[in-house]
Amino acid sequence: MILGGLKKNFPYPEKFCPYCNKPLIAINAIHSAENLHNFKVLYFDNNIDCPAYDEGARLAYARIYYSSQEAYNAFYNVEIPVQRWSQEYLYSIYK
Repeated sequence: MILGGLKKNFPYPEKFCPYCNKPLIAINAIHSAENLHNFKVLYFDNNIDCPAYDEGARLAYARIYYSSQEAYNAFYNVEIPVQRWSQEYLYSIYK
């Protein structure tokens, strides 16, 4: 069974943007119901000064992180939908 969404006070690893070196923000995650420490998490860089950020083109640096090989094997084909750019109709799917 898969549990969707970020878990409050869960120790997601800190990740940084390779373009601006600012901390990335965990946006969404999926966890194994049997072991919450097996997870896939999606990070975004919301730094508007980042060279990879382009509001007009709706582009920003994004990264998917797997907590382990077991998590990768379980979740590599599970898609994570995310509403972006404050628009109800615009969703991006991350796999």
